[in-house]
Amino acid sequence: MATVLLIDDHDIVRFGIDTLMRAAGLHVVASAQSLAAGLAAMAELRPDLVVTDMGIGDSHGLDTVRRVLAAQSPRPVLVVSMQDELLYAEPVLALGAAGYVMKETAHANVVPAARAALAGSKWASAAVVAHLAARAARRRDALPSATQDHLTTRELQILEQLKSGKTTKEIATALHLSVRTVDSHRANIKQKLELRTGAELIAFASSRL
Repeated sequence: MATVLLIDDHDIVRFGIDTLMRAAGLHVVASAQSLAAGLAAMAELRPDLVVTDMGIGDSHGLDTVRRVLAAQSPRPVLVVSMQDELLYAEPVLALGAAGYVMKETAHANVVPAARAALAGSKWASAAVVAHLAARAARRRDALPSATQDHLTTRELQILEQLKSGKTTKEIATALHLSVRTVDSHRANIKQKLELRTGAELIAFASSRL
């Protein structure tokens, strides 16, 4: 059974997420109301997944996410926050978090997001995916066709795999490549297409092919 650590300074939020996780068969091993307590619990318990807010006591925003990611790496971190997902989901995912869930939709989304994170995938709401896809489409349309045509056959294969929702590890297996090689191809595609983040790359793949 996968183990989960919750970090949030609101008792009612921790209780609610704890209840949802347990009902889904996930084992909440600890619940922390401060970042310091959460970091200590991570070091001691090494949970399979950390679910954290961005604003915990005196720690706020992306700095909180960076600190939790550094302590939890390479295991996944899921951010659950009241902040607007259209503003914060992309930078949180770009830092390396596995997903971003708004608290107002946590009752419906936190368990699917947790399961995706534990499976090695990224999770974002349909609204975030649509927002990124629209922006990627605008970037795509602004690019000279020669730039897009400059992608190699292997890079196009990577895009096709990304469109199907596969993780880097799954792409490596499907194409008989190493994970490092797939990561290198992803970096090359982003550079050629002037995409900044992995989320933009996935959105581009969805809109392009």
